[in-house]
Amino acid sequence: MSLLVDMMTNTLDEAYAERAASTPAPSGTSQPPAPRARRAVTALALVAVGVVSTAAVSQVRGQDDSGLRGRLAAEALNRTAQSEALDGRAEALRAELPRLREAALGADAVGRSLAERLTSLELASATTPVVGPGVVVTLDDAAPTEDLQAPFSEDGRVRDTDLQDTVNALWAAGAEAMSINGQRLTALTAKRSAGAAVLVDLLPLSPPYVVRAVGPSAGLELGLLDGEVGSRLMTYAELYGLRLDVRRERELRLAGAADPDLRRATPVEAGAPDDPP
Repeated sequence: MSLLVDMMTNTLDEAYAERAASTPAPSGTSQPPAPRARRAVTALALVAVGVVSTAAVSQVRGQDDSGLRGRLAAEALNRTAQSEALDGRAEALRAELPRLREAALGADAVGRSLAERLTSLELASATTPVVGPGVVVTLDDAAPTEDLQAPFSEDGRVRDTDLQDTVNALWAAGAEAMSINGQRLTALTAKRSAGAAVLVDLLPLSPPYVVRAVGPSAGLELGLLDGEVGSRLMTYAELYGLRLDVRRERELRLAGAADPDLRRATPVEAGAPDDPP
């Protein structure tokens, strides 16, 4: 074992080591740098690389903050303004349409009959604005607790099923038109959840959820609060802090929904009655 340890410790024979130390270096060659010098050169190189990298990253970030991010923000504002302008234009044209239609169809009895039929179809499809008395139902999530460590209870959150039940109860109580957060409801309106968000016709809504229903205000209020849905919502309010408010209004104004897409059409033969069988 001592021989093995000696071979591993002294890998170069002492005679060879003495001969190498006494032999001068050939002319034209330089001695290798000392360990301290090598460490100093390496440290300086690393410092130089760090300085250059930091400057490059700072320059890129500066260009991103002042360039790309600014252009994206400006583009988002521009597109938002364009969308709002188009919405306003569409609303103005939608309001002008009844007047033009009445002027075009009011010349004879056939035109007036057709105009009345279109009006009834628009009311049924919720594409025309309505004005009248009704109720306003507000549903909101439970208020956050003062204890930051206490987790938020999912039982205090308004779900899509709560909105569905509220809307169905109001329809059953005699509502003639309805909207949620300004979104007019039609026979094809879907109300569902996507994660924590509630979607109404793919439009994400955030609490509080304000349901406006046009119809007999007293009947709508009693029909909701005295029914199964109202009792369940009031129980949620007492147990979990869910907020519920119902009030009557003398006049509510609901905007019309967008025109529905034509999904199916049947040609009418000449001489056939207006109404299909």
